[in-house]
Amino acid sequence: MSIEDCWEGLSVANANPALRRCRECGRGQDEGHRLQRCTGCFLVLYCSKSCQKTGWKTHKLSCGTDATATERLSDPEWNVQMRTLGFSNFSSFSDVVQQWRDANGWAIHLCASVLVMQGGGILASQNPQKIVSLSLTRRRSVTPDLPSSRNPSTMLVVEDLRLLDLEESLTKGPDLRAQWERGAPARAAKREKYATHPLFAGILPVVFTFDELPAAAATIYIAQCHPNPGTRPFAEQLAPIRDTILEDLMHLGMDSINAGFSLRAVLGASEGVLPGQFVRSHGTWTWQQLFSDWSQYRRGQHTGLDQTIDKLRSGFTPSTLLEMFQCLVLS
Repeated sequence: MSIEDCWEGLSVANANPALRRCRECGRGQDEGHRLQRCTGCFLVLYCSKSCQKTGWKTHKLSCGTDATATERLSDPEWNVQMRTLGFSNFSSFSDVVQQWRDANGWAIHLCASVLVMQGGGILASQNPQKIVSLSLTRRRSVTPDLPSSRNPSTMLVVEDLRLLDLEESLTKGPDLRAQWERGAPARAAKREKYATHPLFAGILPVVFTFDELPAAAATIYIAQCHPNPGTRPFAEQLAPIRDTILEDLMHLGMDSINAGFSLRAVLGASEGVLPGQFVRSHGTWTWQQLFSDWSQYRRGQHTGLDQTIDKLRSGFTPSTLLEMFQCLVLS
């Protein structure tokens, strides 16, 4: 069993590499067809009334919470602050954040999962409940590998990544507990979806905070799975260098985001996870793999990827490291 079985939305992401996609069917936006926003929260995109109606059962669990945040952050004072950061208004800011999360979703999942493994494992992250906190900031410079400052996949940078105790975190601000409680229906739906899965362990909240806009935090929920018992002998063999392997995986995940070689699981590929970049095509940003197999990697294709591979200390290739992660060997 692979970790993708515990990640809602991966199949849609793989089916269409475009960032602007219908929330329900995954259809991408192109020059001949523009997606429409949910009129409740003004955040989620749909390609048709039919898809919006079909997706409402799930989306209604978060639509109210999103609408509350939208109303609060649409205040003119917030829009002035957003313009100083390079965003015209809350809507453009929200678009960038959602597309950034979509573009880097696989790497975000990788980083969060590695952080849990480094912090004692899945059981320790569930009792007491832990959260992963990602501190984000606006990218301030471009490089030859990141030539466009408007590419949503690279507009934000992860400044810090931490595993925190939920209860302790909720005491840090007067409104945090109320915000957490508003997400209860979405968490319940996530648990219900995976409740019958034999390896399901619980959910892991991942909170995105923004250095320049502290009130604009966003949360997603990752389904966590226990390791497949069949991988235990292999895991025992890796135990002496487990920490080094996890460090290498964290390098791959963090640098995938910050250095711009977006890792993605590719259906039908001989090796399931490949690096790529987002390019502008037909009115949207679309992911294109750097190569179709890791054996085709050559230095000079992407400076950020070269520098990341130079950091790896376990002796394993990126493809082997990513396969270990996908098979939940190290959980």
